[in-house]
Amino acid sequence: MTTHRRLFSPVKIGPMTLRHRVVMAPLTRSRSQQPGDIPGELMLQYYSQRASEGGLIISEATAISITGRGWFGAPGMYSDEQVSGWRRITDAVHAKGGRMFSQLWHVGRSSNVEMTGGATPVAPSVDPSYWLDSTPSVSAPSGWVRPSPHRALDIREIPDIVEDYRKAAERAKSAGFEGVELHAGNGYLPDQFLQNGSNGRTDAYGGPICRNWSGK
Repeated sequence: MTTHRRLFSPVKIGPMTLRHRVVMAPLTRSRSQQPGDIPGELMLQYYSQRASEGGLIISEATAISITGRGWFGAPGMYSDEQVSGWRRITDAVHAKGGRMFSQLWHVGRSSNVEMTGGATPVAPSVDPSYWLDSTPSVSAPSGWVRPSPHRALDIREIPDIVEDYRKAAERAKSAGFEGVELHAGNGYLPDQFLQNGSNGRTDAYGGPICRNWSGK
């Protein structure tokens, strides 16, 4: 009974106060309108059905750029049309008294040139075994395909990706989201920088995490 009372008690998250602690987690569904990765009617119905008074929904993973895409049908946050589509969804969630965060996504090497507009997928370092030994694991217009060969990011390119995240966060704000969540797990780009198996860099973005955090 104590657990039940706590679950349905208010909780403060940043400037927001939620009426309960039941949060809807991100769930990739591949239901955006194509072409354009635009949130449409199916997504509007899905999220509005699940909104609740004083509750929080975290959106499905949402690509911050064309070159960051890796899942066909997933929505984006890099065009005006996408922002307009998301705005209809957040308006519907707010009409039910709910709140919503956007989960921002760059898949890094976990992609195929079908999804990146022909650009070579990027990663902290190059590991040929990732594409040579992989089973089809990328959802693309032609179906399930293997990851394309990737390349290592030049250190001068990393600020551009950070800027893509910043722009996507600004668009999320314009779309009516109360906050954003960075997708940093499941082997996607931020996680690739955090794992020894995918990050063999020797510059400021490589090496032991504890060393970089301590500044030594």
